[in-house]
Amino acid sequence: MNIITSKQKGVVLITSLVMIIAVTGIAVTLLSSSSIDLKMMTAAQESEVAIARVKADSELTLVQEKKAAADENRLLFEPGKFPADLATGLDVTPAGASSSVTIYNSNQGPSLLDCPIIVNPTPGIKCNMLRIEATLNYGKLDSNSKGKHSISVNSGIAQEMGASVSS
Repeated sequence: MNIITSKQKGVVLITSLVMIIAVTGIAVTLLSSSSIDLKMMTAAQESEVAIARVKADSELTLVQEKKAAADENRLLFEPGKFPADLATGLDVTPAGASSSVTIYNSNQGPSLLDCPIIVNPTPGIKCNMLRIEATLNYGKLDSNSKGKHSISVNSGIAQEMGASVSS
């Protein structure tokens, strides 16, 4: 009977070591998986915050421009007051904004455009077509001290105006 007991002493030790290694492997896998999930959730939250900031800055720009005096309101600028290059806009970033806001003239010629068709159009009324673009860099900073990611929100405005320029 003493012979059988002495042969089994090493089997229990080896079995327990294999179990400890298996449990450790499972724990390491779960920890690395939760770390990736945490990084993905943080990135999604940063993105949502950036989207909210860009939308808020775009809305703040519209409010401030609407409150400005008529001669300073850049929403009322005619095509001649914008840069000749349609790809160049006017910086209208409000004070304290976290994103940069630019307004572009979307009129493709020297005169105001006809307004989109509506049920009862008024003769002599033309539309001033504008595009507002708000852009924000967010996330971990790169070598230029800008965020690695960028988000832009574009909005369009079609304003009915009395035609001051003949078409």
